[in-house]
Amino acid sequence: MTSKYLVKFYFVTLLIGAAITTAISLVTEYNTVTKYLFQGEFGDFFAGLIFLIGYGLLIATVSQVVFYIYLFIHPLGMGIFRKAWPYVQLLLIMYAVFDLFYLRFRQVGIDHGSTWSFIWIPIIVVIAGIGFAYYKNMITETNVFISSLFFMIFMTSLTLLPFISVEDTNWIYRSVFTVILTNAYQLIRLPKYIEDSEQEKRERGRVTKSDINEQKREELKKEAEAKRVKEESQIKAREKMGYKNKTRQAAKQDNNKK
Repeated sequence: MTSKYLVKFYFVTLLIGAAITTAISLVTEYNTVTKYLFQGEFGDFFAGLIFLIGYGLLIATVSQVVFYIYLFIHPLGMGIFRKAWPYVQLLLIMYAVFDLFYLRFRQVGIDHGSTWSFIWIPIIVVIAGIGFAYYKNMITETNVFISSLFFMIFMTSLTLLPFISVEDTNWIYRSVFTVILTNAYQLIRLPKYIEDSEQEKRERGRVTKSDINEQKREELKKEAEAKRVKEESQIKAREKMGYKNKTRQAAKQDNNKK
């Protein structure tokens, strides 16, 4: 992906994070921010609004960092665990669900005297994760449900850790929906940015260093495949020749006995 589309992807995600955080916070924090607007105290209102926008940008940035970590972890896991990688992801997903329900929000609920007041948060994370993973799998040619679910539940739970480890519950409300939606946007929209970037490069006839490296990798892959096919044909030829030699030796032995 070219720098133009990478920057665009970054700033669109930032705007989404800022917009969602601000919209939700203006509702959930009416007494601390929104009421000043109706009371005509515009200075206090805009000060709070700027804080909310800045916090939304922070959450979106953290979300993008976690997304890039996922883009590194996923191929690494495929290389290490190979066919077992989907099962490893499922184990990590189950641990993340257990952690969200029991270790995190159960403790938060106990600390605030009402467990059921917070149990809706992991429920939303799980339901949204399944929904977005299913949609991602529908619009993708290959089966990516488990990897998408891994990102939407496990990586989202990691993203939420610094925001749910504080005493003020307002941080939780500001963060949960923003993290879920920014993660979903990145997961679903990244292939479109890559496709648009590749199309623009083809239209301009532009060749980047990454394109050259990709071409070299494809050539090396073809050479390796041709070498493998040649070696297999040579092995088959040797096996066939060995079979013929054994047949001739057996025929000679029969003639000698006669």
